[in-house]
Amino acid sequence: MTALSKRAMGMKYIKRAASTVACLVFAYVAALAFPRPLFSHHMVYQNYEIWSDQAIPPEISSVLDDTTRRLRTSELYKPDWTIRVFFCNANWRMWLYGGHFTSKIGGGADTILTRNVYLRSSDIAANRLNAPDGGPLNDAAVRPLSYFIAHEAAHIIESREFGRLMYFRHPIWLTEGYADYVGKGGNFDFAENRRLLMSDDQLLDIRRSGLYRRFQLEVSYLINNGLSVQQIFARPPNEDDLLKALKKNPHTE
Repeated sequence: MTALSKRAMGMKYIKRAASTVACLVFAYVAALAFPRPLFSHHMVYQNYEIWSDQAIPPEISSVLDDTTRRLRTSELYKPDWTIRVFFCNANWRMWLYGGHFTSKIGGGADTILTRNVYLRSSDIAANRLNAPDGGPLNDAAVRPLSYFIAHEAAHIIESREFGRLMYFRHPIWLTEGYADYVGKGGNFDFAENRRLLMSDDQLLDIRRSGLYRRFQLEVSYLINNGLSVQQIFARPPNEDDLLKALKKNPHTE
């Protein structure tokens, strides 16, 4: 085989590989854009549209009522906005739609393409998200299923208010901290969490706990000091400076 033939053969393989990758990307984007055919159960309740790969129990209404209570703590919430929630009880669906290519997360929000919310396997009747490892859920007392729906829906609200690319324009402590602020629905002990921060407790370290407590503490501090959500997102402070101020001059109202 001549050098010219080898080069032509190499180009042929490259084009074939590029075509395969393009088809896979197209198929993935199409699956993200049109997820409904993969979820056989559907219902509408107030401003919620719910899809699931398993039957949806009637207790979903009380879960969504509590979700709404939490969302109303946000000054950005508009009750006429439709919130679309997909329950991915099968791990492969959570892997596909969760946004992180893993089934080990609680949920995800597509803030760019569809503004859909995706939740992992859940016991809707018990208002409980099932932990990825099958064990007890961390911070379960303040994180029922309605918390997870409200947290992810808060990301959709952030996207509607601050743009589809808000994740790229704002720091993670702000986007996740505000989502947790809304998700907790007021069930957050500021003084206790500040005490844990001062003692370097692992619950305030996302790398050790997987929780957004420190982020919520930072956002709560700014809101407690009279800033609106729009003001915070318009000019988010440096996180190191924010932590120094929080440790020095707490505001607990």
